[in-house]
Amino acid sequence: MDKHNFLILIDRYLANESSPAEIRLLEEYYERMDRKGAAKNFQEPDGIALKAAIMQSIKQEPVNEHHPKVSYTRFWLGAAASILVIIGIARFINHRPDPTANQLNIPEVACSKVITPGGNKARLTLSDGSILDLDHIADGVVAKQAGLTIKKDRDGQLIYVVAAGNQEPDNGQIHYHTIETPIGGQYQVRLPDGTAVWLNASSSLKYPAQFTGTERKVMLSGEAYFEVSKMKDKPFKVVTDREIVEVYGTHFNVNAYEDERVTRTTLLEGSVKVSHGNYSALLKPGQQCGMENGAFQIKTVKLKGIVDWKNGYFLFKEDKIYEIMRKLSRWYNIDPEYIGKLDDLNFSGKISRTKNLNEVLKVLALTGDVKFKVEGRRVTVMP
Repeated sequence: MDKHNFLILIDRYLANESSPAEIRLLEEYYERMDRKGAAKNFQEPDGIALKAAIMQSIKQEPVNEHHPKVSYTRFWLGAAASILVIIGIARFINHRPDPTANQLNIPEVACSKVITPGGNKARLTLSDGSILDLDHIADGVVAKQAGLTIKKDRDGQLIYVVAAGNQEPDNGQIHYHTIETPIGGQYQVRLPDGTAVWLNASSSLKYPAQFTGTERKVMLSGEAYFEVSKMKDKPFKVVTDREIVEVYGTHFNVNAYEDERVTRTTLLEGSVKVSHGNYSALLKPGQQCGMENGAFQIKTVKLKGIVDWKNGYFLFKEDKIYEIMRKLSRWYNIDPEYIGKLDDLNFSGKISRTKNLNEVLKVLALTGDVKFKVEGRRVTVMP
């Protein structure tokens, strides 16, 4: 299999578009590596050494001069479907390696300590100002207010239970709660109307303890995925500092981090109306919109990748190193610094969010185009 066709297979696999025959080809490639001994002694799920072995094997294949040179750095991570082994990274180059080379060149990342990944962490601020540290509170009932019980289940989800007949707030006053995830945190909450919300790292959601009136309005900062309970007579609105998303019952993702240039709303199911000042757009499933250059830009996207963060993965698709480091900063609580020219580096791939930071940086460094030095929480990125 030449490098060009192998790259196509990997791209199709990451996009979840592989046919059974194509998946089998990838499995056979892994099995061939295993027979050669390259995969021997590698323990699942640590695929770093195996990634290097496969990359080195690919470099040793004959070069096909008819295929164009890849103009940007790629890396890929995936699991061979039936063997569930991460088979990792490949950088495609149009030259042969030194034929005498027989050692795996696994890059070392200068790191003074192990930086572990984030997890289920959040704090809940009640309407009376009380603050509950959810990751240190035992499962069960965490708070009670008039006609309302707030529970935490063993999976770390916060659940609101409204007593029958208690749909109106005391004295007509709306009581707001706020759930906040820190850097390195994530959390799930089921709102009083049954809407499920997954909150990404460094995000917050403000919402009424009970939804009354003619609409259900919440305020979001950061990123969240919503599965909204259907109420035809009471639309659900998500308000960010840049736009408003209005729905009646649907599944969608909103990325509204302040340090990102564009707020992006992606629809997975149903329909949503997105408004920004005098502009508005109605999205269909599979569409994403964001305000760019003074107008809404609507495009069709791969839905699986949009919510990979919720399912425990980082997904990069031709992302610049600066975008990648912002995502890593929110999850690992690090401060990136940059040295040298890095603007032309683009990366594509998928990495588990359960990995320690050092493992993730090794994966990126295996491309050969970027290096890292970790001192405390400061990460220096170099070409």
